[in-house]
Amino acid sequence: MNASNMPIDNGSPLERLAGALAGFQPSLIEPHGRRQAAVALMLRERDLGLELLVIRRAENKHDPWSGHMALPGGGREASDRGAYDTARRETVEEISMDLNEGRYLGRLDDVGPRTMPGRLVVSTVVVALDAEPGRLDPREVVEALWVPVDRLVDQEVEIPDFPGSWPAFTYKDRYVIWGLTHRILTQLWALAPT
Repeated sequence: MNASNMPIDNGSPLERLAGALAGFQPSLIEPHGRRQAAVALMLRERDLGLELLVIRRAENKHDPWSGHMALPGGGREASDRGAYDTARRETVEEISMDLNEGRYLGRLDDVGPRTMPGRLVVSTVVVALDAEPGRLDPREVVEALWVPVDRLVDQEVEIPDFPGSWPAFTYKDRYVIWGLTHRILTQLWALAPT
């Protein structure tokens, strides 16, 4: 279904988020020589309400987010025209889903170098897309799933190799969404609580 034909109920949580994002002016960070990346925050409406697509990253000793739950995305390439192009290309590569088949809702604030390793600037694009993940790139992603937002539990968790407890969303006591992805989701929910 293309963006112009995607039906969304005006009173639905997804439509409330779309309305909030339409009036939102994200804080964008000029890269000034920093590495750039973009992630796709994909949402859809189903019987259980609003759902969010998350991935579990493959184990890789060179990846600071190895094995973590995340949003699909990655580093900007010279051919990318902006954050949307980066997020779209990476989402197609990682989980065979095309953001152009959904409805672009907007962007969130960029996450800058004070909170990211390697002086990286990460942009988030938000898209309503009702589709299933396709072929996963096993070098980057080992699992992709839709999670009902109402089933996420906001709590403090212990993270191996990171001292102390951290704010996180958990799902089914098996999936822990923390760090950058938790901050991105917290920003979205603050704009329009679900």
